[in-house]
Amino acid sequence: MRHIELGIDGNCGFALSGIDIQEGEAEFVEIPYDSCSDQLTAELAAMKTALKRLRDRLNMPNLRWYHGNSSPYGR
Repeated sequence: MRHIELGIDGNCGFALSGIDIQEGEAEFVEIPYDSCSDQLTAELAAMKTALKRLRDRLNMPNLRWYHGNSSPYGR
């Protein structure tokens, strides 16, 4: 079973299914810092949106996920 890694890359939250960006499927969502006063909340919102988009694109709504090292919770 595949898993989706959630993390932060620059000003984007991402969801990645695969070994890396080159060999996997990924979605990136710009972090909405302007719409939220709390940086952590903005980062989590971007990762959550990227996760939903990737699950929808892969047509795998129940694919498990985890916070990678670049996630606010994976640090």
